[in-house]
Amino acid sequence: MSDRMHPIPFEDLLNWIIAEYRNQGSVFGCRSFWKAEKNRAGVPFFGRKLENPLGPAAGPHTQLAQNIVAGYVSGGRLFELKTVQILDGEDLHVNKPCILAEDEGYNCEWSTELTVPQAMEEYIKAWFLLHFLAAEYGFGAQDGFAFNMSVGYDLKGIQSPKIDTFIESMKDASGTAVWEECRTVLRRHLHEFAHFSASELDAVSPSISPSITVSTMHGCPAEDIEKIVVYLLEEKGLNLYLKCNPTLLGYDTVRTALDALGFDYIQFKHASFDHDLQYQDAIPMIRRIRDKAVKLGRGFGVKLTNTFPVDVLKGELPDETMYMSGRTLLPLSLRVAAAIGREFEGKLPVSYCGGIDASNVKEVAEAGLCPITICTDLLKPGGYGRLCKAVNALMTGADAAAESTSSNACDMPAYAPQPEALEALAARLCGKAKESRVIRRPGSYPAGAACANCRIVCGNCESVCPNRANVILMVDGKKQMLHIDGMCNECGNCASFCADKTAPYQHKLTLFCSPKELAESANNGFAPLDPGCARWQVRFGDKTEEYLVPGLGSGDAPQASCDLPKEITDVIDTVRTSYPWLIYN
Repeated sequence: MSDRMHPIPFEDLLNWIIAEYRNQGSVFGCRSFWKAEKNRAGVPFFGRKLENPLGPAAGPHTQLAQNIVAGYVSGGRLFELKTVQILDGEDLHVNKPCILAEDEGYNCEWSTELTVPQAMEEYIKAWFLLHFLAAEYGFGAQDGFAFNMSVGYDLKGIQSPKIDTFIESMKDASGTAVWEECRTVLRRHLHEFAHFSASELDAVSPSISPSITVSTMHGCPAEDIEKIVVYLLEEKGLNLYLKCNPTLLGYDTVRTALDALGFDYIQFKHASFDHDLQYQDAIPMIRRIRDKAVKLGRGFGVKLTNTFPVDVLKGELPDETMYMSGRTLLPLSLRVAAAIGREFEGKLPVSYCGGIDASNVKEVAEAGLCPITICTDLLKPGGYGRLCKAVNALMTGADAAAESTSSNACDMPAYAPQPEALEALAARLCGKAKESRVIRRPGSYPAGAACANCRIVCGNCESVCPNRANVILMVDGKKQMLHIDGMCNECGNCASFCADKTAPYQHKLTLFCSPKELAESANNGFAPLDPGCARWQVRFGDKTEEYLVPGLGSGDAPQASCDLPKEITDVIDTVRTSYPWLIYN
């Protein structure tokens, strides 16, 4: 099975959204919607007004256009786009599976697995789709959300033609082919829409993102970080967040904090701290950058924090080092926020990520951190629906955390980090080790696991997939799971939460874009052989056969083999007739 995702053409994405919303009342499987109240004041963010200061962090939930759409309908309004770097596409090797999120989170992936041009196209397609959703279905204002770029990992790579083209295209997309394609498709369909008109289309700004987050690798020297930031502020004219690492706390502080909570099984090396940016170097560097940003009239703040490198000791993931996130990152990131807040007396904007969920988001915001992004929590059962819960939790009561902010010269959220409150939260919010372990760790799976029938259709594999690659179908009145090959990168997250103890991305019946992809996979599944979807190539067990849909196609086309189970042909017929939007090339 290929672990390479296939970006979906813009028109297919648009048709998918319209058809699924009309027929199923959902969008890419998401059913928990958050729609902003009209005339909400919002939080200033570089020329836009966030309808709430929450959204998906740079990671698996902001890699593909459909992921961003799923995050938006679920309530996200700030999208930290997945990091791009000069190493991309086929040249970027990521060991798979690469995500484990059953309790604290771990991953061994770090930047987009697409090519940089593909990533740019996905972000621009998503930009148009969010404008469409806002106007057509009343999700909010067309200027109620924002995109924030993320780049790494060294100056030479950032200055390369590939990354420079990406940055310039995100600053002004009007000259790109994908911009014109999206406009053309939407213009052609305007007569079909109830509320999205030519004026709404013209209101789509080509400034996809005037802001950027610098994500440097662990071990990047302070002088190199500063050069990158100054280049992006001065030469590229961008507003900027600098992502800092939890290693700023020092080895002893991190070890003590995790041990006190019972996470003594999490092991890491002194070298991760010795080679990383030191606190005594970081603070004066941040002061210099802040002063320069003020002179340039640019927005500048810090992003807290990056993930934390730990050792792979029990084969949790197929690498030597994995990056920790989630609730164990919470006490570390909050302590970094408290330290920096004290150093700058609350006068340095802080964007926060690290262990956020619905139970703690309001307290963290009220302690002065804004905006806030989420990743690990969305990888657990409920998926993007957990983002909706977090937004609702944040926006309850007087909305003090969301709207009582004032803009400043750089149009950034004007929150003031409160060190004492943050330290208190760091000591209280994480919880003890093993208190919230949800599901077993992935292990071996039973031979001959059913590919077309789940023993329990729990829906976990659908909700936890950031790419929306697992879909619930209704086949003859019963729920059934279908895996979509072209949307899967084999991250493995669905295997952690499968009630049948299978790996859905390997064991469930799979829809392929083409016979070639079916041939490259070991999965049981099917692929269309003609544009009308009258003929299908099907693999089930050790046989590969052709299936002709009854009543369609030419008379001399092959008929269904008698060895092909009805449960398989029923799924094919259901996809073709009731879920045609799932079929794309």
